[in-house]
Amino acid sequence: MVAVGDQLVFSGSNFLVSVLLARWMTYDDYGGFTYAYSLFLLLVNFHNALLVEPFTIVGSSQHRFSLRTYTQRVAKLQVYWTLITSVIGLPIGLVLWLAGDAVLGQALLGLALAQGATLYFWYVRRKWYVAQRIDRALVGTVIYAIAQVVLVYGLERFGALTPFSAFVAIGVAALIASWAAQISKIEPDSVAAALPMTQVIRENWQYGKWVMYAGILSWLTWQGYNILTGSILNLADAGGLKAVQNLVNPVTQLLTAFGLVFMPSIARRHAEYGDRIMYRDLVLYMIFLTTITVSYWLILVIFQVPIFDLLYDGQYGEYLPALPYLALLPIVIALTTSWAIGLRVLRQTRLLFWLDSIGGLLTISLGVVLVYQYGFTGVVAGSLLSSFSRLPVLVILWYRATHARAAQPQAENSPAQ
Repeated sequence: MVAVGDQLVFSGSNFLVSVLLARWMTYDDYGGFTYAYSLFLLLVNFHNALLVEPFTIVGSSQHRFSLRTYTQRVAKLQVYWTLITSVIGLPIGLVLWLAGDAVLGQALLGLALAQGATLYFWYVRRKWYVAQRIDRALVGTVIYAIAQVVLVYGLERFGALTPFSAFVAIGVAALIASWAAQISKIEPDSVAAALPMTQVIRENWQYGKWVMYAGILSWLTWQGYNILTGSILNLADAGGLKAVQNLVNPVTQLLTAFGLVFMPSIARRHAEYGDRIMYRDLVLYMIFLTTITVSYWLILVIFQVPIFDLLYDGQYGEYLPALPYLALLPIVIALTTSWAIGLRVLRQTRLLFWLDSIGGLLTISLGVVLVYQYGFTGVVAGSLLSSFSRLPVLVILWYRATHARAAQPQAENSPAQ
């Protein structure tokens, strides 16, 4: 229950901040923020693939008896990440700002300043999940939620809310929350381990390289249309698309949140009990997620008009017809996410690349044509096409992964003794 509460607070605060920004910013400013935030989610894919996911899977299994030492190594990698990405991002945002594209330039500059702190907080939350101390994650999440809302509200009250200041506020909230969540320490190692940094980097790369490649294509599937909308159409339409997505995002963030709870657990259970228990868990998890997303879709379709008016006070009404269609996307996520976690646990991360390839390729090919030819209608159609293409590909890949595993010696598929 603590884990569910933590995820609800985290998702709810992100949803609330997104809605407040949509209400208080102009269409163009909110579109600039959306454009930059979509690029932030691309950074998230790299971060998850090379730091957070290997930390979750490898830390929950291979290094579970020397977790304190392991987290210290990953924390250093997190600092290196922040320095490198900020050095790359700051001049890009500054050049765009000085070159005359003020909205997008300041959004990218704010992103460059804030992303390191934000992703460090995401790492801290994941650390406590791996350590099975979710109460510590909850402390940080509550503080993060309060700080985000207070800072954004303060910026609005003083007339200083811009894409730049919005990102800075989110980054400051993440720093405060990270400090609060770090007060207590992980239990001392039960098994001494040297764990040189080179070993951690090698393990992360071996696990995460295919996840990283897949993440780029996944980003094209789920976020690429935000970039296409802002680039081919205009920033105002990008803001309208994000306004619709805000109503869909709570359930997608909830699915991600459940994944944070489920992934360490399934990795640990698979290490202890083997494949058969994992397959059963994946089926039950898929049924659970699908029930949630279908129910959510029905609520949005029935009550879409009053919900939209309540959140946006009459704004973005021209984008409302897209909601019933874009609200189908979480159902695709529900049908595929458990089996994608299964591939990660089985260390079949190379197959994730092929899972996301079809959607990403459709986005940058047919998706571009649809947006050019049909405008915002093409954005919606392309989003559906890219997303639903994952289903048949996943069936094929899972069949291939499980049959190849069944052909291995039985001892390899048995739980650790």
